[in-house]
Amino acid sequence: MSFAEAELVHELRLSIKKLRAFHKLAEQVFPNEISGHIIKNRVLKLYRTAGQLRDTQVQIHLLNSFEEQTGIEYHEFRKWLLRREKKRILRFGRNPKHMLPHATAPITPEKIGNWLALASDETILNGASQVMTGLYKKATELTSGTMNDRDLHRIRTITKQLRYIYNIMHHSYPGFMFNKVSLDSLHEIEAAAGHWHDNLVRVELLGRFMEKIQFTDHSEMLKYQKLFDACNAELSIAYDEACRIVQSVLLPEQPGSAK
Repeated sequence: MSFAEAELVHELRLSIKKLRAFHKLAEQVFPNEISGHIIKNRVLKLYRTAGQLRDTQVQIHLLNSFEEQTGIEYHEFRKWLLRREKKRILRFGRNPKHMLPHATAPITPEKIGNWLALASDETILNGASQVMTGLYKKATELTSGTMNDRDLHRIRTITKQLRYIYNIMHHSYPGFMFNKVSLDSLHEIEAAAGHWHDNLVRVELLGRFMEKIQFTDHSEMLKYQKLFDACNAELSIAYDEACRIVQSVLLPEQPGSAK
């Protein structure tokens, strides 16, 4: 798959994320008309398949960079990743139209857009503030305890939703403000949590590869074990940094968490 095609997969996932954020905003403005799972149920399979493909492509890129930096090549792992990518591409391309929302569905994004066009500015602004406050509260609740991988995943998702809704509102209401967190701070969380996520996927996929392969050369096994240990160390650093940034943004009053 070419770089351009890989970017299309990324753009598809990004579009689905934005659509889900838009739907969350609309659901707050029109709670009686919109079901909370319409978008999710229609695109979840496509979203997950694209996510598996995207994660694999990111890992191929990271392996290329690591090999260039160290001068050490990991041929078997590369082949395993490329086979995984090929399988995901085939799965992704298998009848994709069956995964997409139906144009004849009772509630389409176009219909939601028409409803929003008829809503008053006050209704939309209040709805945006309410849904963002709810998301922010969930994120702070997850941050206030001892965070684990699941919590950090949820915080990453929530902060993306906050940013997408923020951007939606700025498009139509340039003066819209959400005083609990800034766009720059949300970007900071996304970058740190995204780096952690990429490191987590690398360790998970490398672990799966090492479980399946049967090493006939002891030195080859040691080479991969060293790689796994190095990746684990980077994952630990990325996790600690992501937690630090999340706490500094969402719980700035906590001792030692200020930027």
